[in-house]
Amino acid sequence: MDYEIVVVGGGSAGLTAATIAAQSGGSAVVLDRFDWPGGMLGLQTQPLQGPGRGFSGATGLEIARSLEDEARTAGAEVRSGVRVAAVTQRPEAGQTRLTWSVQIAGLDSPITARAVVLATGSTEPLPMFDGSDLDGVMLAGDAQATLNIKRRRVGERIVVVGSDNSGLLIAQNLLDAGADVLAIVDESPRVEGRELNAQPLRDRGVEMLTSTRIVRAIGHERLERICVLFVAEDGSRRIRELQADALLFALPRSPDTALSDSVGCPALNIDALGGPSPVHDSGMGTTIPGLFVCGDAAGVESGAVALETGRIAGVSAADYLGYRHPLGQTVANQARGRLGYLRRGRRGGRRRSGIQALHREHREVARSEYAVQTH
Repeated sequence: MDYEIVVVGGGSAGLTAATIAAQSGGSAVVLDRFDWPGGMLGLQTQPLQGPGRGFSGATGLEIARSLEDEARTAGAEVRSGVRVAAVTQRPEAGQTRLTWSVQIAGLDSPITARAVVLATGSTEPLPMFDGSDLDGVMLAGDAQATLNIKRRRVGERIVVVGSDNSGLLIAQNLLDAGADVLAIVDESPRVEGRELNAQPLRDRGVEMLTSTRIVRAIGHERLERICVLFVAEDGSRRIRELQADALLFALPRSPDTALSDSVGCPALNIDALGGPSPVHDSGMGTTIPGLFVCGDAAGVESGAVALETGRIAGVSAADYLGYRHPLGQTVANQARGRLGYLRRGRRGGRRRSGIQALHREHREVARSEYAVQTH
Protein backbone atom coordinates (compact mmCIF):
# COMPACT_ATOMS: atom_id res chain seq x y z
CA MET A 1 0.00 0.00 0.00
CA ASP A 2 1.62 3.26 -1.16
CA TYR A 3 -0.77 5.63 0.61
CA GLU A 4 -4.03 5.34 2.47
CA ILE A 5 -5.60 8.37 0.75
CA VAL A 6 -4.81 9.70 -2.71
CA VAL A 7 -6.17 13.15 -3.58
CA VAL A 8 -6.30 13.80 -7.32
CA GLY A 9 -6.06 17.55 -7.89
CA GLY A 10 -4.09 20.17 -5.98
CA GLY A 11 -6.44 23.13 -6.08
CA SER A 12 -7.97 24.66 -2.96
CA ALA A 13 -10.37 21.73 -2.45
CA GLY A 14 -7.75 19.01 -2.91
CA LEU A 15 -5.12 20.65 -0.70
CA THR A 16 -7.69 21.23 2.04
CA ALA A 17 -8.97 17.64 1.85
CA ALA A 18 -5.41 16.31 2.12
CA THR A 19 -4.69 18.56 5.10
CA ILE A 20 -7.71 17.32 7.04
CA ALA A 21 -7.04 13.66 6.12
CA ALA A 22 -3.40 13.89 7.19
CA GLN A 23 -4.34 15.65 10.45
CA SER A 24 -6.63 12.68 11.10
CA GLY A 25 -3.68 10.28 10.98
CA GLY A 26 -3.92 8.84 7.48
CA SER A 27 -1.05 8.89 5.00
CA ALA A 28 -2.10 11.18 2.15
CA VAL A 29 -0.67 12.37 -1.14
CA VAL A 30 -1.87 15.08 -3.51
CA LEU A 31 -1.28 14.47 -7.22
CA ASP A 32 -1.63 17.63 -9.30
CA ARG A 33 -1.14 18.09 -13.04
CA PHE A 34 -0.01 21.70 -12.71
CA ASP A 35 3.54 22.77 -11.90
CA TRP A 36 2.39 25.35 -9.36
CA PRO A 37 0.29 25.10 -6.18
CA GLY A 38 -3.41 25.79 -6.00
CA GLY A 39 -4.59 24.97 -9.52
CA MET A 40 -6.44 27.86 -11.15
CA LEU A 41 -6.43 29.69 -7.81
CA GLY A 42 -2.64 29.85 -8.03
CA LEU A 43 -2.88 31.96 -11.19
CA GLN A 44 -4.78 34.80 -9.52
CA THR A 45 -2.43 37.71 -8.83
CA GLN A 46 -5.10 40.20 -7.74
CA PRO A 47 -6.47 40.47 -4.20
CA LEU A 48 -9.57 38.30 -4.01
CA GLN A 49 -12.77 39.47 -2.37
CA GLY A 50 -15.52 37.37 -0.93
CA PRO A 51 -16.56 35.24 2.05
CA GLY A 52 -14.44 32.45 3.40
CA ARG A 53 -11.14 32.30 5.21
CA GLY A 54 -8.35 33.86 3.15
CA PHE A 55 -10.61 35.26 0.45
CA SER A 56 -10.52 38.87 1.55
CA GLY A 57 -7.52 40.87 0.45
CA ALA A 58 -5.01 38.08 -0.25
CA THR A 59 -4.12 37.10 -3.81
CA GLY A 60 -4.98 33.68 -5.16
CA LEU A 61 -1.29 32.84 -5.37
CA GLU A 62 -0.79 33.74 -1.70
CA ILE A 63 -3.78 31.63 -0.67
CA ALA A 64 -2.55 28.70 -2.78
CA ARG A 65 0.90 28.77 -1.20
CA SER A 66 -0.64 28.94 2.27
CA LEU A 67 -2.86 25.93 1.54
CA GLU A 68 0.10 23.95 0.22
CA ASP A 69 2.13 24.80 3.33
CA GLU A 70 -0.74 23.66 5.55
CA ALA A 71 -0.98 20.33 3.71
CA ARG A 72 2.75 19.67 4.00
CA THR A 73 2.81 20.72 7.67
CA ALA A 74 -0.02 18.25 8.36
CA GLY A 75 2.12 15.47 6.85
CA ALA A 76 0.58 15.16 3.39
CA GLU A 77 2.86 14.75 0.39
CA VAL A 78 2.24 17.14 -2.51
CA ARG A 79 3.43 16.11 -5.98
CA SER A 80 3.16 18.62 -8.82
CA GLY A 81 3.36 18.08 -12.58
CA VAL A 82 1.71 14.67 -12.26
CA ARG A 83 -1.15 13.65 -14.55
CA VAL A 84 -3.42 10.85 -13.36
CA ALA A 85 -4.42 8.70 -16.33
CA ALA A 86 -6.87 6.34 -14.60
CA VAL A 87 -8.28 5.18 -11.29
CA THR A 88 -9.60 1.64 -10.80
CA GLN A 89 -10.72 -0.59 -7.97
CA ARG A 90 -9.49 -4.13 -7.40
CA PRO A 91 -9.87 -6.72 -4.64
CA GLU A 92 -6.93 -7.07 -2.25
CA ALA A 93 -6.04 -10.45 -0.74
CA GLY A 94 -7.16 -10.67 2.88
CA GLN A 95 -8.90 -7.27 2.78
CA THR A 96 -12.64 -6.67 3.14
CA ARG A 97 -12.44 -3.36 1.28
CA LEU A 98 -11.38 -2.90 -2.31
CA THR A 99 -8.06 -1.24 -3.05
CA TRP A 100 -7.75 1.73 -5.37
CA SER A 101 -5.16 1.73 -8.13
CA VAL A 102 -4.11 5.16 -9.40
CA GLN A 103 -2.24 5.11 -12.70
CA ILE A 104 0.09 8.05 -13.38
CA ALA A 105 0.84 8.90 -17.00
CA GLY A 106 4.37 7.86 -17.92
CA LEU A 107 4.84 5.43 -15.02
CA ASP A 108 4.53 1.64 -15.31
CA SER A 109 3.52 0.93 -11.73
CA PRO A 110 0.35 2.50 -10.27
CA ILE A 111 -0.03 4.01 -6.80
CA THR A 112 -2.33 2.09 -4.50
CA ALA A 113 -4.65 3.53 -1.88
CA ARG A 114 -7.58 2.61 0.35
CA ALA A 115 -9.53 5.78 -0.53
CA VAL A 116 -9.48 8.35 -3.34
CA VAL A 117 -10.64 11.96 -3.28
CA LEU A 118 -11.32 13.44 -6.71
CA ALA A 119 -10.65 17.20 -6.65
CA THR A 120 -10.09 17.43 -10.39
CA GLY A 121 -11.72 20.82 -10.81
CA SER A 122 -13.57 21.88 -13.92
CA THR A 123 -13.12 22.03 -17.68
CA GLU A 124 -13.33 25.10 -19.89
CA PRO A 125 -14.98 25.00 -23.33
CA LEU A 126 -13.46 26.52 -26.48
CA PRO A 127 -16.30 27.02 -28.99
CA MET A 128 -15.89 26.28 -32.67
CA PHE A 129 -16.60 29.09 -35.12
CA ASP A 130 -15.16 30.56 -38.31
CA GLY A 131 -11.53 31.35 -37.52
CA SER A 132 -11.42 29.64 -34.12
CA ASP A 133 -8.27 27.77 -35.21
CA LEU A 134 -6.24 30.97 -35.70
CA ASP A 135 -3.19 31.56 -33.54
CA GLY A 136 -4.29 33.96 -30.79
CA VAL A 137 -7.69 32.34 -30.15
CA MET A 138 -7.45 30.43 -26.87
CA LEU A 139 -8.86 29.69 -23.45
CA ALA A 140 -8.47 32.51 -20.96
CA GLY A 141 -7.03 30.11 -18.39
CA ASP A 142 -4.22 29.14 -20.79
CA ALA A 143 -3.47 32.80 -21.43
CA GLN A 144 -3.35 33.49 -17.69
CA ALA A 145 -0.96 30.58 -17.13
CA THR A 146 1.29 31.87 -19.92
CA LEU A 147 1.31 35.30 -18.29
CA ASN A 148 1.76 34.36 -14.64
CA ILE A 149 3.89 31.25 -14.97
CA LYS A 150 5.89 31.84 -18.16
CA ARG A 151 5.87 35.65 -17.75
CA ARG A 152 4.79 36.20 -21.33
CA ARG A 153 1.75 38.02 -22.75
CA VAL A 154 -0.28 36.23 -25.41
CA GLY A 155 -1.16 39.48 -27.20
CA GLU A 156 -1.16 43.26 -27.05
CA ARG A 157 -4.75 44.03 -28.05
CA ILE A 158 -7.05 41.59 -26.32
CA VAL A 159 -10.77 40.78 -26.29
CA VAL A 160 -12.15 38.56 -23.50
CA VAL A 161 -15.36 36.56 -24.02
CA GLY A 162 -17.23 35.98 -20.77
CA SER A 163 -18.24 38.57 -18.18
CA ASP A 164 -18.41 36.47 -15.02
CA ASN A 165 -15.91 37.08 -12.24
CA SER A 166 -13.36 34.78 -13.84
CA GLY A 167 -13.33 36.75 -17.09
CA LEU A 168 -13.25 40.10 -15.29
CA LEU A 169 -10.33 39.10 -13.07
CA ILE A 170 -8.35 37.73 -16.00
CA ALA A 171 -8.93 40.99 -17.90
CA GLN A 172 -7.65 42.93 -14.87
CA ASN A 173 -4.60 40.66 -14.70
CA LEU A 174 -3.82 41.35 -18.38
CA LEU A 175 -4.25 45.10 -17.96
CA ASP A 176 -1.89 45.10 -14.99
CA ALA A 177 0.67 43.27 -17.16
CA GLY A 178 0.56 46.05 -19.75
CA ALA A 179 -1.77 44.60 -22.37
CA ASP A 180 -4.57 46.62 -23.93
CA VAL A 181 -7.87 44.90 -23.13
CA LEU A 182 -10.31 46.34 -25.64
CA ALA A 183 -13.56 44.75 -24.53
CA ILE A 184 -15.42 42.13 -22.53
CA VAL A 185 -17.93 40.36 -24.79
CA ASP A 186 -20.95 38.44 -23.47
CA GLU A 187 -24.19 37.23 -25.05
CA SER A 188 -25.95 37.99 -21.77
CA PRO A 189 -27.82 41.34 -21.63
CA ARG A 190 -25.84 42.29 -18.51
CA VAL A 191 -22.43 41.77 -16.98
CA GLU A 192 -22.53 38.50 -15.03
CA GLY A 193 -19.76 39.21 -12.51
CA ARG A 194 -19.64 41.48 -9.47
CA GLU A 195 -19.74 45.19 -10.10
CA LEU A 196 -16.68 45.66 -7.90
CA ASN A 197 -14.75 43.62 -10.48
CA ALA A 198 -16.35 45.29 -13.51
CA GLN A 199 -16.12 48.98 -12.59
CA PRO A 200 -12.29 49.13 -12.44
CA LEU A 201 -12.23 47.80 -16.01
CA ARG A 202 -14.70 50.44 -17.19
CA ASP A 203 -12.60 53.08 -15.47
CA ARG A 204 -9.63 51.94 -17.52
CA GLY A 205 -11.52 52.13 -20.81
CA VAL A 206 -12.57 48.51 -21.29
CA GLU A 207 -15.90 48.29 -23.17
CA MET A 208 -18.60 45.98 -21.80
CA LEU A 209 -20.22 44.58 -24.95
CA THR A 210 -23.26 42.74 -23.61
CA SER A 211 -25.93 41.16 -25.85
CA THR A 212 -23.02 40.55 -28.20
CA ARG A 213 -21.53 37.37 -29.65
CA ILE A 214 -18.48 36.44 -31.69
CA VAL A 215 -19.28 35.88 -35.37
CA ARG A 216 -15.81 35.08 -36.71
CA ALA A 217 -12.11 35.63 -36.21
CA ILE A 218 -10.17 37.02 -39.16
CA GLY A 219 -6.49 36.87 -40.00
CA HIS A 220 -3.74 35.12 -41.93
CA GLU A 221 -2.66 32.32 -39.56
CA ARG A 222 -2.51 34.87 -36.72
CA LEU A 223 -5.62 36.68 -35.43
CA GLU A 224 -5.90 40.24 -36.76
CA ARG A 225 -9.49 41.28 -36.09
CA ILE A 226 -12.76 40.00 -34.69
CA CYS A 227 -16.27 40.34 -36.07
CA VAL A 228 -18.99 40.64 -33.39
CA LEU A 229 -22.79 40.87 -33.58
CA PHE A 230 -24.83 43.03 -31.20
CA VAL A 231 -28.54 42.18 -30.83
CA ALA A 232 -30.70 44.95 -29.28
CA GLU A 233 -33.83 44.37 -27.21
CA ASP A 234 -36.00 45.32 -30.19
CA GLY A 235 -34.31 42.64 -32.31
CA SER A 236 -32.21 45.03 -34.38
CA ARG A 237 -28.67 43.89 -35.17
CA ARG A 238 -25.37 45.59 -35.68
CA ILE A 239 -22.09 44.10 -36.92
CA ARG A 240 -18.80 45.52 -35.69
CA GLU A 241 -15.14 44.69 -36.15
CA LEU A 242 -12.48 44.92 -33.43
CA GLN A 243 -8.76 45.05 -34.22
CA ALA A 244 -7.20 42.49 -31.88
CA ASP A 245 -4.42 39.91 -31.81
CA ALA A 246 -5.79 37.78 -28.95
CA LEU A 247 -9.30 36.44 -28.30
CA LEU A 248 -9.68 34.76 -24.92
CA PHE A 249 -12.66 32.66 -23.85
CA ALA A 250 -13.62 32.64 -20.15
CA LEU A 251 -16.96 30.84 -20.47
CA PRO A 252 -18.91 28.94 -17.79
CA ARG A 253 -17.02 25.86 -16.68
CA SER A 254 -18.22 22.25 -16.24
CA PRO A 255 -17.19 19.68 -13.62
CA ASP A 256 -14.29 17.50 -14.77
CA THR A 257 -15.94 14.09 -14.43
CA ALA A 258 -13.57 12.06 -16.62
CA LEU A 259 -12.23 9.96 -13.74
CA SER A 260 -15.50 9.62 -11.85
CA ASP A 261 -17.25 8.58 -15.08
CA SER A 262 -14.56 6.01 -15.79
CA VAL A 263 -15.29 4.11 -12.57
CA GLY A 264 -19.05 4.17 -13.06
CA CYS A 265 -20.02 6.99 -10.74
CA PRO A 266 -23.47 8.23 -11.85
CA ALA A 267 -24.02 11.92 -12.55
CA LEU A 268 -26.96 14.29 -12.87
CA ASN A 269 -27.06 17.17 -15.35
CA ILE A 270 -27.46 20.22 -13.08
CA ASP A 271 -27.31 23.49 -15.03
CA ALA A 272 -26.71 25.59 -11.91
CA LEU A 273 -23.61 23.47 -11.16
CA GLY A 274 -22.16 23.65 -14.66
CA GLY A 275 -23.61 20.45 -16.12
CA PRO A 276 -23.19 16.73 -15.32
CA SER A 277 -22.12 16.47 -11.65
CA PRO A 278 -21.22 13.26 -9.77
CA VAL A 279 -23.91 11.95 -7.47
CA HIS A 280 -22.70 12.31 -3.88
CA ASP A 281 -23.99 12.61 -0.32
CA SER A 282 -23.60 15.36 2.28
CA GLY A 283 -20.22 13.89 3.24
CA MET A 284 -18.97 14.22 -0.36
CA GLY A 285 -19.00 10.41 -0.72
CA THR A 286 -20.01 9.02 -4.12
CA THR A 287 -22.06 5.87 -4.68
CA ILE A 288 -18.78 3.94 -4.90
CA PRO A 289 -17.29 3.05 -1.48
CA GLY A 290 -13.99 4.79 -0.85
CA LEU A 291 -14.44 7.40 -3.58
CA PHE A 292 -15.08 11.03 -2.63
CA VAL A 293 -15.43 14.26 -4.64
CA CYS A 294 -15.00 17.91 -3.73
CA GLY A 295 -14.55 21.35 -5.23
CA ASP A 296 -15.63 22.01 -8.82
CA ALA A 297 -15.38 18.27 -9.55
CA ALA A 298 -18.54 17.90 -7.43
CA GLY A 299 -20.33 20.83 -9.13
CA VAL A 300 -18.93 24.19 -10.21
CA GLU A 301 -19.39 26.89 -7.58
CA SER A 302 -16.91 29.32 -5.99
CA GLY A 303 -13.43 29.07 -4.53
CA ALA A 304 -14.85 29.55 -1.05
CA VAL A 305 -17.24 26.62 -1.60
CA ALA A 306 -14.32 24.49 -2.80
CA LEU A 307 -12.53 25.03 0.52
CA GLU A 308 -15.55 23.91 2.53
CA THR A 309 -16.31 20.83 0.43
CA GLY A 310 -12.62 19.92 0.67
CA ARG A 311 -12.82 20.02 4.47
CA ILE A 312 -15.88 17.75 4.47
CA ALA A 313 -14.31 15.31 2.00
CA GLY A 314 -11.14 15.12 4.09
CA VAL A 315 -13.10 14.31 7.25
CA SER A 316 -15.24 11.73 5.44
CA ALA A 317 -12.33 9.97 3.72
CA ALA A 318 -10.49 9.68 7.06
CA ASP A 319 -13.66 8.41 8.79
CA TYR A 320 -14.11 5.80 6.04
CA LEU A 321 -10.68 4.40 6.91
CA GLY A 322 -11.33 4.46 10.66
CA TYR A 323 -9.36 7.62 11.46
CA ARG A 324 -10.86 10.35 13.58
CA HIS A 325 -9.83 13.98 13.26
CA PRO A 326 -9.64 15.48 16.77
CA LEU A 327 -12.16 18.13 15.71
CA GLY A 328 -13.68 16.24 12.79
CA GLN A 329 -17.36 16.64 13.62
CA THR A 330 -16.86 20.32 14.42
CA VAL A 331 -14.90 20.88 11.19
CA ALA A 332 -17.61 19.20 9.09
CA ASN A 333 -20.52 20.94 10.81
CA GLN A 334 -18.90 24.37 10.55
CA ALA A 335 -18.13 23.73 6.87
CA ARG A 336 -21.77 22.82 6.19
CA GLY A 337 -22.87 25.96 7.99
CA ARG A 338 -20.61 28.10 5.83
CA LEU A 339 -21.86 26.32 2.71
CA GLY A 340 -25.40 27.30 3.66
CA TYR A 341 -24.29 30.93 3.86
CA LEU A 342 -22.38 30.75 0.56
CA ARG A 343 -25.42 29.27 -1.20
CA ARG A 344 -27.81 32.02 -0.12
CA GLY A 345 -29.67 34.28 -2.53
CA ARG A 346 -31.25 33.59 -5.93
CA ARG A 347 -28.22 32.04 -7.63
CA GLY A 348 -27.16 30.26 -4.48
CA GLY A 349 -30.64 28.84 -4.13
CA ARG A 350 -30.41 27.23 -7.57
CA ARG A 351 -27.07 25.66 -6.67
CA ARG A 352 -28.49 24.49 -3.35
CA SER A 353 -31.41 22.83 -5.14
CA GLY A 354 -28.97 21.09 -7.47
CA ILE A 355 -26.90 19.80 -4.55
CA GLN A 356 -30.06 18.50 -2.87
CA ALA A 357 -30.97 16.63 -6.07
CA LEU A 358 -27.55 14.94 -6.05
CA HIS A 359 -28.03 13.95 -2.41
CA ARG A 360 -31.51 12.52 -3.13
CA GLU A 361 -30.16 10.47 -6.02
CA HIS A 362 -27.39 9.13 -3.79
CA ARG A 363 -30.00 7.96 -1.28
CA GLU A 364 -32.01 6.30 -4.06
CA VAL A 365 -28.95 4.44 -5.34
CA ALA A 366 -28.09 3.32 -1.80
CA ARG A 367 -31.64 2.04 -1.23
CA SER A 368 -31.60 0.18 -4.54
CA GLU A 369 -28.27 -1.48 -3.74
CA TYR A 370 -29.51 -2.44 -0.27
CA ALA A 371 -32.67 -3.99 -1.77
CA VAL A 372 -30.57 -6.07 -4.16
CA GLN A 373 -28.28 -7.27 -1.37
CA THR A 374 -31.20 -8.35 0.87
CA HIS A 375 -33.05 -10.36 -1.78
